[in-house]
Amino acid sequence: MNALAKSLILTVGLVFGFNASAADQLNNTKWTTYNDNGQPDAVLRFSESNGKLSAKIVEILDPRAKGQKVCGECKGKFKNKPFIGATVLWDLESDSKDANKYINGSGIEPETGRTFSGKAELTGDTLKLRGYKGISLLGKTRILKRR
Repeated sequence: MNALAKSLILTVGLVFGFNASAADQLNNTKWTTYNDNGQPDAVLRFSESNGKLSAKIVEILDPRAKGQKVCGECKGKFKNKPFIGATVLWDLESDSKDANKYINGSGIEPETGRTFSGKAELTGDTLKLRGYKGISLLGKTRILKRR
């Protein structure tokens, strides 16, 4: 194989490698969520499948919900399902313009059962998750900290 062919194969491999790993920086990581008062709510574990991220609750930290085993407030397929193991964020994709930004996600707020669209931005050990209905301007940002 000549040098040009080897160089081309390496370049193509690197490009695909960077694209495939964009979501991987959150894959299999744990994050603590916080409520509006800055108190820890839960621990989420992110996982990646087919280039999309999802997050499940792996631990409840909010003392108000610690004794609750199921989400009685949730609606649809989440109603009366266990908190632990519940997928609360799904379909989050890496933004092709910025590997530290994520777009096109969806989620559910367990306390209210409301679903939302979502996007996120990663800065070091902080993940800013923006949930919104319709347009992002009308949403709420949650700060998550890496564990």
